[in-house]
Amino acid sequence: MCSIGMAYIKRGIEEIIMNKTIIFDLDGTLTDSKEGILKSLEFALEAFGYDIPPYETQLLFLGPPIVDSLQQHCGMTIEQAEEVYKKFGERYGTIGKFENQLYPNIIDLLAKVKNEHYTVALATAKPEIYAREILDHFSITPYFDVIVGANHKEGLIHKKEILQKAIDLCGNPLTDDTGRRLVYMVGDRKYDVVSGNELGCISIGVTYGYGTEKELIEANAEYLCEDTDDIVMTLDLEEMLIRR
Repeated sequence: MCSIGMAYIKRGIEEIIMNKTIIFDLDGTLTDSKEGILKSLEFALEAFGYDIPPYETQLLFLGPPIVDSLQQHCGMTIEQAEEVYKKFGERYGTIGKFENQLYPNIIDLLAKVKNEHYTVALATAKPEIYAREILDHFSITPYFDVIVGANHKEGLIHKKEILQKAIDLCGNPLTDDTGRRLVYMVGDRKYDVVSGNELGCISIGVTYGYGTEKELIEANAEYLCEDTDDIVMTLDLEEMLIRR
């Protein structure tokens, strides 16, 4: 009865086991998708004769919705941005989504949390259909209990509403009876951290992805992790605190 992945609450002689939840971002957290996204972005911009932004600006497209980034960084109207995004999808949806690779030791991390009875979820601003295809491509879909991505028909576009749906579908409480939090949000950009904090999660910012350490600190990440070993240590530390 001392599994690292469970929080235990004693009520008299009864012991209620409450599953903990861990929710991962995809791009920059589980997979390095930079090549496919940036090549597809250049393809779409060139198709309409737009200038290609500097590489440093292109990196800012990694994480938030592409339509938002096109408006913010390329000065487009929403109509222009949606037109370019449609072109982006022509390449990304066929080639770009697989110009991608898992970060080191991701499968070991997923296996650990699954074996320790976490409810494991994905919450990504990438369209859900692409997210599922990418998880299938890397044969990691079986590790996930819940998968939520962007879905314009459902009004799921930005990270906070996507994360909220993932939390709801997981069906686990945010806290135990003592108020200790039981849900983790792991991501590489400020959008992950801010959304996680606002929704009552323990926020873990990973510095091996696309967000900078400065960005994650300013977003008030509770933990910063340089690699998957750090994530494991953070989960174990939190579990020790819960069981004290």
